[in-house]
Amino acid sequence: MTLNQLNQLLKGFVSDHPQLNSFGRGGYEELQASKDIVYPLMWVASYDGRHADKQMQRNIQIVFADLLKEDKSNELEVQSDMEQVALDLIALLRDNPDYDFQVDDSIQILLFTERFVDFTAGVFITFTFRDPKPYDRCEIPSN
Repeated sequence: MTLNQLNQLLKGFVSDHPQLNSFGRGGYEELQASKDIVYPLMWVASYDGRHADKQMQRNIQIVFADLLKEDKSNELEVQSDMEQVALDLIALLRDNPDYDFQVDDSIQILLFTERFVDFTAGVFITFTFRDPKPYDRCEIPSN
């Protein structure tokens, strides 16, 4: 699976999920500066990777966020909803019949409140995505 295919899979998840309105990717500074966000959102902060033992490994961090009320009375509700959406994504990645990849069994889920410029709460998830077949010998250019 190419990086572009992975990004399209994640973007498609946002399009299909009834609780999400926006998708983005990039550093946290780009999230903070973005003016086009319609909450709730899923933001892919990192696709850092390495190639080892004939497989591509990507360390992925994703933010799921929604707006808080001024008095923060919906903080737990927002965190709970965003955690459930994150679990929906994990389920999709673990049981995707269209691709041959694995997601680590251990996925870190961290709750946050008021982390970004917008008055938001939600969750960060961090996991390792492993593609056992990152290349195809038939695709290698040769004479």
